[in-house]
Amino acid sequence: MTVVRTVHILRHAHSSWAVPGQRDHQRALDDRGREDAARLAAHLGGRGASVARVACSTAVRARQTLDIVRGALPDALDIRFDDDLYALGPAAYEAQIRAFGGPGDLLLVGHNPTIEQLVFALCTRETPALRLARPGIGTAHWLTLEIEGDALDGAMRATLQDIVRP
Repeated sequence: MTVVRTVHILRHAHSSWAVPGQRDHQRALDDRGREDAARLAAHLGGRGASVARVACSTAVRARQTLDIVRGALPDALDIRFDDDLYALGPAAYEAQIRAFGGPGDLLLVGHNPTIEQLVFALCTRETPALRLARPGIGTAHWLTLEIEGDALDGAMRATLQDIVRP
């Protein structure tokens, strides 16, 4: 059975560099990151209105980005934090997409290079949004993908419909 669903992907906002002894996982947003995330939330308009579930990396900077953008999302959300979105690469993001059956949209909050690897592997149809993303997906960028997949054969394809920058 072919399924089409909307998935939004948010790369965490700009973060500080790690200080000696600090784990990468604990890095927080810097001033620029907080400002960019707030600007992004203001630019989203209704793009996040259909989000029903959020799967967010457990890294501090991803959580902080979600906290700032949260005001642009519906009040009733199923928010899940997943270590795999920090550590395991594109397969963890694909697993979240496959596990979400709707209704509504899924929002993934995570990191590069994983986001770029996922988007460029899934999105093979050239669109203006994909051309805009090709030089690189920056911090605090919001992407909207239409995912098509067959639950039986495991094949998944996507079209990058939109990209919003702060």
